Amino acid sequence: MQLRVRHIARNVMSNWLATAANMAVGFFLAPFIVHRLGIVAYGVWVLAISAVNYLGLLDLGMRSSVLRFVSKGRTKGDHGAASDAMSAALWVRIQIGAAVLLLSGGLAAAFPYMFHIPPELAGDARIAVLIIGFNTALGMSVGVFGGVLSALNRYDLQSFVTLVQLGIRALGVVLVLRSGHGIVAIAICELIAAVAGNALLFWIARRSYPELQLRLTRPNHEILRQLWSYSFYVFLITIAVQLVYQTDNLVVGAFVSASAVTYYSIGNSLCRYTDQMVGAMTLTFVPAASTYEAAGDTSRLIGLYRNGTRAMMTVSLPILVTLMTRGRTFIGLWMGPQYSQSSGTVLMILATALFFSLSNNTAGAIAYGVEKHKIMAKWSIIEAIANLSLSIILARRFGIYGVALGTLIPSLFVHLFLWPMLFSRLLDLGGPRVVWGVWGPMFLTAVPFAVASYAVNLMFPPRNLLVFLLQTLALLPIFFLAVAAVFRVYVRNQVLPRVRALFLAETR
Repeated sequence: MQLRVRHIARNVMSNWLATAANMAVGFFLAPFIVHRLGIVAYGVWVLAISAVNYLGLLDLGMRSSVLRFVSKGRTKGDHGAASDAMSAALWVRIQIGAAVLLLSGGLAAAFPYMFHIPPELAGDARIAVLIIGFNTALGMSVGVFGGVLSALNRYDLQSFVTLVQLGIRALGVVLVLRSGHGIVAIAICELIAAVAGNALLFWIARRSYPELQLRLTRPNHEILRQLWSYSFYVFLITIAVQLVYQTDNLVVGAFVSASAVTYYSIGNSLCRYTDQMVGAMTLTFVPAASTYEAAGDTSRLIGLYRNGTRAMMTVSLPILVTLMTRGRTFIGLWMGPQYSQSSGTVLMILATALFFSLSNNTAGAIAYGVEKHKIMAKWSIIEAIANLSLSIILARRFGIYGVALGTLIPSLFVHLFLWPMLFSRLLDLGGPRVVWGVWGPMFLTAVPFAVASYAVNLMFPPRNLLVFLLQTLALLPIFFLAVAAVFRVYVRNQVLPRVRALFLAETR
C-alpha cells in the first residue's frame, strides 16, 4: 500500500495545527503563569515537571514498538499480529504505570531535599509531584492507543484529542491562577485534562480500528521478545533525549538555584517549541518509511529523506535564525526586560545546537521506520552522557550559560559528524552528498535572511510584540526568494506545473 503525498501532507498539517496550538497556549500562558506564581514558585513547578518526566522513561519505548508492529500488521492484513503487539504493550504498560505511582511517592518525599526548594513551598511541591506522577501513570497505560492512531496514519484524530486536552488545560490554569491558587491547583488542572484526553483517545482508537482485539491476559514470550528487540533501542534514545532536554533544568536547580531555573527554562522553552513543531512534521515520516521499506522501495525512501529534510529545514530555518539573531529582543518584549539578557543568551546557545540537530530529524524518523535505529541509540547515549557531564562541570563556573554550553558542544559533534555518516550508510548515499547535496543549499538560503534580520533588529528595534511579528513577516520573503533561487530548476519543473494545475482546477 503506497502512501500518497497528499495523505502525508494531511498528517503533517494536522500535527502542525496541534503543535501550533500548543505553542500558542504556551506562549501566551508563560508570562501569565510566571507573573502570577513568581520567579521562585515557577522554577519549582518546572523542576517538578522535569523530575517526574524521568519516570516516563519506564515506557521502555513501547509506544514506538506499537506504531511499528501495528502499522506493519495492518499493511499486511494481519490484524491478529497487530492485536497481539498492542495488547502486549498495554499489558506491560499497565504494570509500569503502577510502578510509576509508587516511585512518585518516593520522589515526592525526597524532592525538597534534592533541590533548593524554599521551606514554604516544600509541601505544595510534594503534592504537585504526586499529582504529576499520577498523570504520568495514566498516560503510560492509556497512551498506547496514541500509538495505534499513529500506526493508522490518523494524526488528524490524534491532533483533535490534543486540541481538546489543551483547551481544557489552558482554561483551567487561567481560572485557578486568577483565583489566587498555586502550583497544586495547576497540577490538578493538568490531571483533569489528561483524564479527558486519554478517555477520548481510547474511544477514537477503538472505533478507528475495530478489527483490533484488546486482550489483557499475559502475552506469550515471543511477542514480548519482538517488542523488546525493537523498543530497547528506542528506550535508549528516549533516555538520551531526556538527559539532553530535561536534565538541564534539574542541573540548574541542583547546582545554581530554583529562581535560575526560571531564567533558563524561558530560553529553553522556545527551542523546545521549535523542536516540537518540526517533530510534528517528521513524526509522520515513520509509518511512511516503514511502508516503503516493507515494499522494498528504496528510491521512495531516498526521496522521502531529501524532500522531507528540505521541507523540514524550510520551516525551521527562519524560526531558528530569528531566535539566534533577535532572541534577546523577543524575550524582552515577551517576558519582560529583566529576562532579556540571561534568558536571551541561553536561547542563542541552545538555538545554535538546534540549528544543526534539526537537519537530522527526517533521517531519524526514517531510521525508526526501517528498524535501523540501533547505532543512533548508541550515539544518543554518548551525547547525553557528555551533555550531563559538561553541564555539571560548566555550571559550577558559568552558571546557566555553562549548562547551555554543555548541551551545545556534544550536539555539534554528533550532528555534524556522526549523523551524516550514519545516514550515508543507511541509504547508500555518500557523506558529501548528504552534507553538500541536501544540507548545504538549505543553509545557503538562510544567509540573506539572517543578515537582514540582524540589520533590522539593530536599526529598527521593535517596541512591542506586534511590531516584532510584523517585521519578521516582512523579512520572510527574503528567505523564500532565496529558496526559489537556489532550487530554481525544481521550482520551474515541479512546483509551478502543480500550482498551475491546481489553479486551473479551481477555476473550472
